[in-house]
Amino acid sequence: MSERPRAVAGLQARMGSTRLPGKVLADVVGKSLLERVVERARRAALVDEVVVLTSTENSDDPIEELCEARGITVRRGPLDDVLARYLALADEFQPDHIVRITGDCPLIEPSFIDLELGALRAFDADFVEAWPAPADGPHPHDRSGLEGTLAGAGAFSTRALLAARSCRDARDREHVASFFFQREAARFRFVDIEVDPDYDRPGLRLCVDEPEDLAFVRRVFERYGDTAFSTLEAIRWLDARPDVRGIHGNVRESDDNRACREEERRRRRTVASVGLYRRPVG
Repeated sequence: MSERPRAVAGLQARMGSTRLPGKVLADVVGKSLLERVVERARRAALVDEVVVLTSTENSDDPIEELCEARGITVRRGPLDDVLARYLALADEFQPDHIVRITGDCPLIEPSFIDLELGALRAFDADFVEAWPAPADGPHPHDRSGLEGTLAGAGAFSTRALLAARSCRDARDREHVASFFFQREAARFRFVDIEVDPDYDRPGLRLCVDEPEDLAFVRRVFERYGDTAFSTLEAIRWLDARPDVRGIHGNVRESDDNRACREEERRRRRTVASVGLYRRPVG
């Protein structure tokens, strides 16, 4: 029997932020935002190791210090060349698959990470794209309602990452995903995955960009604390708490981020999927 493919999660984090500097070390009910993200990433059954990827800038020294104090593996690389950090991760840890996690999304869903990795393995694919169930129904090719609830964690094959080693575009090297989903989408194998339609919530954002987002996330963790709650549990609780949802109801995604996602979505539609993956039963 062949060995199970190895998966490593690279959690990118930095202290610099235009809208909320230092947010990754902000307190979220007794633990830093970064620790909350690491905890949830570690709950994914198919992830073998979680590594924080920060920069070599002096301003990011506190991230390394926190990780060392908490027993979290940390590696450092160029500030603006995020792709280089992931390539170094691949070279050192030699995984078959990598999960890219952003350090400002403390409500990432561990079972969704496992679903992504399962799909990559089942179809020998390079990337996955989630659709609300039924994913093979007459959906209008609109998954925008998932982009706020399932943001922050994306799995891909190491071979796809290595294909980007020769990339020279500064924007692609900073944003990573733009190389795969915009410039070179036709080179890779995409597989569709089906998720619970309750994730399909247009307008609901679970990442931290503004002070209001941080206040919102704190309320969620005040409700659940250190329990192993799922993102869907939190979403369904929020359905009954419009007062909590309203904490950051006026915060809007930046025009740059929205334009980037729309372009990725447009280019992705031009590439056929290699299949549809549903979670195995039992």
